[in-house]
Amino acid sequence: MQFKAGDKVLFLNEKGGGIVTRVEDEQIVHVAVEDGFEIPYAVTDLIKAGNMEEDRPLTAPKRPTPAKDEKTAGLYVLPHQTEDISTGVYLAMVPRNQDQVLASAMDFFLLNHTGYRVSFALFINKSGNFYGKATGAMDPGTRHHLGKVERTDIEEWAHAMLQTLFFREGKTELLPPAADYIVFKPVKIYKEESFTFSPMLHQKAMTISVTAPGKQKERQTAEVDVPDSVKHMKEEEEERNTHKPVSERKSKGILEKHMVGDNIAEIDLHIVELTDNTINMTNADMLNMQMDYVKRCLEEARKQHISKLIFIHGVGNGTLKQALLKMFKNTEGLEYFDAPYARYGMGATEVKLYRSGSHQ
Repeated sequence: MQFKAGDKVLFLNEKGGGIVTRVEDEQIVHVAVEDGFEIPYAVTDLIKAGNMEEDRPLTAPKRPTPAKDEKTAGLYVLPHQTEDISTGVYLAMVPRNQDQVLASAMDFFLLNHTGYRVSFALFINKSGNFYGKATGAMDPGTRHHLGKVERTDIEEWAHAMLQTLFFREGKTELLPPAADYIVFKPVKIYKEESFTFSPMLHQKAMTISVTAPGKQKERQTAEVDVPDSVKHMKEEEEERNTHKPVSERKSKGILEKHMVGDNIAEIDLHIVELTDNTINMTNADMLNMQMDYVKRCLEEARKQHISKLIFIHGVGNGTLKQALLKMFKNTEGLEYFDAPYARYGMGATEVKLYRSGSHQ
């Protein structure tokens, strides 16, 4: 169904309706609702209301007035500032088809849930190299549409970097610039529970906290938050460098943090899960680190008699998956196959281990 500005519409999945204020593309239109806010909706979630006399006209929302030299494309007013959501800047992934959240292409937004004007620069990560993706500014309580993203490109965003500046007119505290990785597991976009109703977007979305005012200042006086995977690697390296007998060293397998059930471990091999700094690493360096981690997981699984390992490698260009399949093919005592599609999509491989090389 096609809509145009001025059409009265009813919501299929919730009560009420509104007036179409503008059409973004064939899939998304913006609707002004009774409280004066403009909200984007998928056209599949709307139906024309017709000429209903009982419908009272709705007032289009007032938008913040941008600076004269500011590009206004993609700058929208958030429905409301909600107190039960922590102050900060968020990345939101909104499936275009809200009824098929595990298959639909997605619209990406930056959300400014702060009392500051936020200037930002966004860089996506392609195989360890950063590429400028977007730059702009958001007034308090607004969001910036970053564009449509296909699921095949999701890994570029899982390793992205967001640089931000926080500004407030008048007397205010000076806040240092922030630079934060956008960290999430790409496999989550294939899990229904990842997409929940967002009070900031009025739709189902996967929302990730990226940064907050003063976060960089707190880091300057606090210890760096090192991922657990890196902590374990450092501890094991320290133990190997001691002269204690093996029997006296700490027994702490690397699979402990990956266990998701009895005799089942789920290992995410995305590089951001294995190290907190990839800036100076080449593609070969990252692949070597991932493959070394897989070898250690297999060795530990045999020692601990763990029978099933699920390696999450993502889709990407297929290099990591092919390297894994080659390793598994040349390793005795195991069989491997694609992990369940409903849970992992095409991004994971399941390995079953057998004692003494015999099937059980």
